[in-house]
Amino acid sequence: MLKGSRLLSIGLAGQIALVILVTTSLSFFGSELLYKRAETELVASSQAERVAGRLALADRLIAPLPRAERGEAARRLSTNSLALGWSAGAAPPMAEPSPHLPVGHIRKRMSELEPGLAHRDIRIVEDAGGGVAGALRLGDGSSIIFRAEGRSARVPTLGSHLVSLLLLTGGVLLATLLLLRALAEPLRTLARAADRAGLGEPITVPEEGPPEVISLARSVNAMQARLIALVEDRTQALAAVSHDLLTPIARLRLRAGALEPGETRDAILRDLDEMQAFMTSILGYLRGAEPEAAKPIDLASLLMTIVDDAADTGADASYDGPDRLPAVLPPLRIRRAVANLVENALRHAGQARVRLSREADAIRITIDDDGPGIAEADMAHVFEPFHRLDASRSRESGGAGLGLAIVVRALEGIGTVTLANRPEGGLRAEIRLPVR
Repeated sequence: MLKGSRLLSIGLAGQIALVILVTTSLSFFGSELLYKRAETELVASSQAERVAGRLALADRLIAPLPRAERGEAARRLSTNSLALGWSAGAAPPMAEPSPHLPVGHIRKRMSELEPGLAHRDIRIVEDAGGGVAGALRLGDGSSIIFRAEGRSARVPTLGSHLVSLLLLTGGVLLATLLLLRALAEPLRTLARAADRAGLGEPITVPEEGPPEVISLARSVNAMQARLIALVEDRTQALAAVSHDLLTPIARLRLRAGALEPGETRDAILRDLDEMQAFMTSILGYLRGAEPEAAKPIDLASLLMTIVDDAADTGADASYDGPDRLPAVLPPLRIRRAVANLVENALRHAGQARVRLSREADAIRITIDDDGPGIAEADMAHVFEPFHRLDASRSRESGGAGLGLAIVVRALEGIGTVTLANRPEGGLRAEIRLPVR
């Protein structure tokens, strides 16, 4: 789950970065289009302002003059940025207006500046170099020809836009990464606490950070407290019931012992033994995942003690492994898990060989026996509570079908257990405890 939370945070950072990148890119291209349009209209307005006044003046001065003097007058009215000329006939052929030149905008602006040009016959085309050229038809059919040089507006270029985009994107991404980093640690702590909820020692989530994180941390801490209280209440209630029932069972056992030997007394004693074993199994199952703090222990010594206790009763139990193996584990839960597996092997196979080994990333505990094993079809169900395998168990063998379920609950949050049939015969149970 913790790994999933990290992947989630990474995915969230990538999604935020992608949204920022797409947003800034769209903003960039949109602003670029707006800048280009504004630049074109600004240049067209500038050209119209330069041409309109000079062209209106030329119209008023040249039109009254004799034809012989019009050409010279047009040249005298010319400036470095606007060349004027006169043509006796219609304007010379010109190229078609460029689609990039806003002719309508130039005409409109010229009419605004010089209302006298609003209804005149004026032809405007784009000149080489970005300027404009055209002709104003006079009343006698002649034309005043004009050509204005190109002029660029001081609008930021594409390069400067790109630099601005990169700076903006980099700044926003940096701020996003810093924000995600500030939120990542509280989220990881919450993930660890949620993963450990109800398993072992609870993790108190620090109630710090943004208000939303603080509220979530409080909820997780309260949830853990409720879960622990619920488990403790149920366990204590069951322990009380077990204690109350054990007393009448003991009295019944004494009374059964006073009966004459025979099948009836033996059947009663067997039933009482089964009742007591059943209650003990139930209590062990519910206590299997009780919160217990991990602490430094000698795992090898703990396993040897379990094996020696079994051997003292005459069972065929052996240990193979190092004399010492320090580890930080909850000792009662480890003892409960291994003892149940050893008891299971002794009950159904008559022997239990415990082996302990340390690897780079885990500690392995294996319990082998030479019994009949378990059918592959039943492997997926043997860890279920109250599941009994009729082929290997009987009522006389005791138990309530909770031995392996107790092992699973005892190892929740600290390790795993797997079962496999050995090629040479028998069953192998393996506990794997990751090294942290």
